[in-house]
Amino acid sequence: MVGPMGHRVSSKSKVRALIRRMSSMAHFAQIYRYAQPSSLQQSAGAVLRLATSSPGSLAHPHFFEGRLHRPQLAAQLLSAVHLLVGSRFFTPANSVALAVALADPVVTAGAGMLRFEGFSACCSTYIRVDMDPDAYAGVIVGKGTTNIDFNATMRAALARVRDADGLALSVGCSEFAMRSGGAQVLEKKVELPLRWLRSMVAVQAYQAAMQRVIEVGAVPALRFLRSLPKASTSKTPLWVVEGPQGLRTTAQSDPCGVRFTDSRRLRVLETLLPSAKTLSVYADRLGQASAWCVNFGPMRLTLVLSAEVWRGFSGEGQALHALVEADDQYAVSAVRAQLHWQDVLRVPALASQLGWPLPAVQRSLQVLGAMGLVGYDLAQQAYFHRELPFAPEVLEDMNPRLADAHALLQTGAVRLLRKEPLEAQIHSGGVHYLVREHDGRLRCTCPWFAKHQGERGPCKHVLAAQAFARSGHSREMN
Repeated sequence: MVGPMGHRVSSKSKVRALIRRMSSMAHFAQIYRYAQPSSLQQSAGAVLRLATSSPGSLAHPHFFEGRLHRPQLAAQLLSAVHLLVGSRFFTPANSVALAVALADPVVTAGAGMLRFEGFSACCSTYIRVDMDPDAYAGVIVGKGTTNIDFNATMRAALARVRDADGLALSVGCSEFAMRSGGAQVLEKKVELPLRWLRSMVAVQAYQAAMQRVIEVGAVPALRFLRSLPKASTSKTPLWVVEGPQGLRTTAQSDPCGVRFTDSRRLRVLETLLPSAKTLSVYADRLGQASAWCVNFGPMRLTLVLSAEVWRGFSGEGQALHALVEADDQYAVSAVRAQLHWQDVLRVPALASQLGWPLPAVQRSLQVLGAMGLVGYDLAQQAYFHRELPFAPEVLEDMNPRLADAHALLQTGAVRLLRKEPLEAQIHSGGVHYLVREHDGRLRCTCPWFAKHQGERGPCKHVLAAQAFARSGHSREMN
């Protein structure tokens, strides 16, 4: 192929150009400003000072400074995060070149907790490591979130960590550093991929709806993992159930079990279980996701699996119902205000404090989760403050269905037939679709809903009908 200047353009060049365009579209750009450069001081022992990025002035530039009590286990857990985010369990066409470039974990410090989280390259598997105050000797002096690149140098540093060496960590708003045995590695902040942001939103909504189904000790859990098929089982759903001989799998749907696919996604737990205390397995009511929580005492690892490997969390729409209800600014603002002085929010306690019914508090927290302001901790059964680095105005860009629903509202395409139970007619693409509420769930006559049956969140017609119906509601809590 010949280019406009007479130069020959290879097919590889075309692919690279396409990847660059796709990459620029798949990232959310953000500028970070530093008051001063980072430095390494040797006056009284090696002290690494990391400059942090902030829109305002901070009294202290660090979010965390300290040493971990179990260095080798901590290094293994961080290595598990790196291993998972570098893995791909489903490969769509022409996506291999982007897989490694987009693998960046996220670290959050606040409320005495250190949390490291990320996704597999296909966004079908989420991992988070939680370290509570008993896991370290140090101090968290502020709240913050940053995404980091675990490159080859960091990976090698983690592999060399031993308990005798110790492990010191410094976490800032824009950088992450690790010091162990005299070696040091400094990681610069990078852009957060847009599909990671969508995944972070969706996975919190799933976790908040989960209940614990199984809890076993580390020994039977390890025995179970070693019995799983070595090859991919992505096309065969399995259910893990608890029996007299411990955990086992069955290909038959079991209401007392937990559904999952592709046991390769659980392999990251196998080398960690010998150091664990318990394994707890959670599931949502519809069996669309499962969570596997390994307890190490003051440290935990949580693995969340989507229903199918081809269903990356970035394509789920479970948080869209909450985003539609974001118009209730008073309720959302009132709950958001609690984040200024408490980092852990439990629904019953917050409902009692505000004098609100539980559903109202749950909806507001779901909205904050959809806005990237809170995450969810299954072990604590509570939301935690974690501000992802993106502005609320990009939510529609992240969720095309939400943007399409707003477009339907703006063009007057929604006609409300009945409010209780909800029934509405939506004119879209020259066709009239009917949205009806049945057994507490909204259903639509469109082909998209017929295909997914609400398992991947609501369609644009359901969202438009829901938003139209809510627009007439009075703010009873105001």
